[in-house]
Amino acid sequence: MGLALFNISQAQTVKIDSSYANWYYQQRMEYFSKTPIPKNAIIFLGNSITERAEWQELLADSKYPVINRGIGGDNSFGILARMDEIVNAKPKAIYLMDGINDQFRKLPHEVSVNNYRRIIRKIKQQSPKTKIYIESALPINEEMTKEAYTKGRNVLVPALNQKIKAMAQEEGVTYIDICPLFQDENGVLKKEFTMDGVHLKASAYIDWVNFLKDKKYL
Repeated sequence: MGLALFNISQAQTVKIDSSYANWYYQQRMEYFSKTPIPKNAIIFLGNSITERAEWQELLADSKYPVINRGIGGDNSFGILARMDEIVNAKPKAIYLMDGINDQFRKLPHEVSVNNYRRIIRKIKQQSPKTKIYIESALPINEEMTKEAYTKGRNVLVPALNQKIKAMAQEEGVTYIDICPLFQDENGVLKKEFTMDGVHLKASAYIDWVNFLKDKKYL
C-alpha cells in the first residue's frame, strides 16, 4: 500500500495514495475478527460516518441482525481490501456509503468509481443473493472544518455522486441519494446536522433511518 500509478485515461497517468492500513484500521479489523458477522445480516459498510451510527439501536425492530462495519478514516481501497469477511457471511443486504475520504486525498473519481465497481462485483460473485445499496457520499461544510485537506473538497462531491449513480445503474444495483436530507440549497452540509463540518450528529441518523424506511430501502 502507498503510492500507486493509475492510468485514468490513455493520455494521463497519475500518482495516487492508495494506503489504508493505519493503526485505527488495524485495530478495527482485529475487533471484526473477534465479532463474526451472523448469517442474513444487514450490514452498514463505510467510513467514520457509518461507524458513528448506532444502527443496531435505530433498527432494534429488525428481524435480521444489524451489523456496523464502518472504520473511521477508511477509503475505497480499504473497504475493497476487507470485503472477504463481508461476502463470506452471505449478508441479506449491504448499505455502502463512502467517498469523502477519497476526496480528501483528491483521488481521481475514476479510481473511486472503479473501486466501487470491484466491490459490487465481488459481492455479486461471492454472495449473489445479497441486496446491494449504494448510498451517495455526503457533502461537508468547509466553514466549520479546520483541516487543510478538507478545503476545496465539497465542490468535488456532486460530480463523484453523479458517477457513482451512473455506475450503480450500469451494475444494476440500487443507488440511494441521501444528500437532500442533510444539505442546503448550495449543496453544503447544514450546520444543524454537524458539529465539525464533516460528521453527522447522533440525532441525524434517526432521519437517515426513517428515510430508508419511508422509501422502502429497509
